[in-house]
Amino acid sequence: MQNLNRAGYDVELIAPEPEEYEDQEVPIIPLPKAGSRLSRLLLSLKAVKAARKRKGDIYHFHDPELLPAGVLLRILTRKPVIFDVHEHYPNAIMSKPYLSKPVRKIMKKVFEVTEKVMLPFLSGIVVTTEEIGERYRKYKHCKVENYPLNELFPAPDLSKKDATQLVYVGGITEIRGAAELIEGFAKVVKARPDAHLTFVGFFQSAEFEKRVMELIKSLEIEDHVTFTGKVSYQKVHEYLEQSSIGLLPYLPVPNHVVCLPNKLFEYMATGLAVVSSDFPNYRKVVTDYHTGELVNPESPEEIAGGMLKLMEDEKELKEIQKRALKAFEESYSWKSEGRVLLRFYEELLSKQKK
Repeated sequence: MQNLNRAGYDVELIAPEPEEYEDQEVPIIPLPKAGSRLSRLLLSLKAVKAARKRKGDIYHFHDPELLPAGVLLRILTRKPVIFDVHEHYPNAIMSKPYLSKPVRKIMKKVFEVTEKVMLPFLSGIVVTTEEIGERYRKYKHCKVENYPLNELFPAPDLSKKDATQLVYVGGITEIRGAAELIEGFAKVVKARPDAHLTFVGFFQSAEFEKRVMELIKSLEIEDHVTFTGKVSYQKVHEYLEQSSIGLLPYLPVPNHVVCLPNKLFEYMATGLAVVSSDFPNYRKVVTDYHTGELVNPESPEEIAGGMLKLMEDEKELKEIQKRALKAFEESYSWKSEGRVLLRFYEELLSKQKK
């Protein structure tokens, strides 16, 4: 949004009111928070009403639940409407562990039919990876990776990083490999009793939190693991700057295999070496600049081996951290991707004027 704002667009964000919002460049038009499915449907209608009132020249939405709202907005305003696709949504539905297999299949089919009916009404689609883009090749689309903004990540002081400090950032869930990571880390602690792992994020289910806490207790590593809970984006940055190794042990569920998590690039932007799942998209990023270790996320032994390899050679770890910063600056920041999005906007707007 800031990129668009600085390019001369008058940008406003319509969204549920956040607990914290410090973006001085992009004003927010707050909506009430939604709980039930009915309230989320009503919220979509309120979003359409608010968007029409702003009389925008172009509308850009991200949530797949807003597809009907996007179509309605396109019909009512006749202005360009863009759907921003961050995930392979059918795969994401099939990756939800709390849904039974029959329910997942039904929901996947419903979503695919919904897209087939509604996408022709929209003006354009923004996708991330090639695999996600393949689903939308018949529609007007462009590929824009979700890389971080350069200005949000000032160059860190690598000399202050502690090789014993490891960090995981994001939602703590079963399919993101939290249990396997903890089992692997317990093996690290046996070799390196000074190691410490910080989870920056919150558990997305009380049941899984209980399982993880019992696992940590059984492994006798309570003094080596910290959970911060939900923190502000600024506080997340502080934890990243203090750490040396960022962990991304996502399990090979369908959606993870075809996506690229933003956290991988945030780790690089703050000078962290990474221990990452060995998936094709992740592999390309990590091996291009040799910024860490790739592991089988289902193997605690491999996860432990990746962490120990980085920790045991502190001189090489510093070199990897330097390469991570270089990779972010040269290839994985928003600098180049922002220009792609601007050209897509310009193309849609020029078409609208004809």
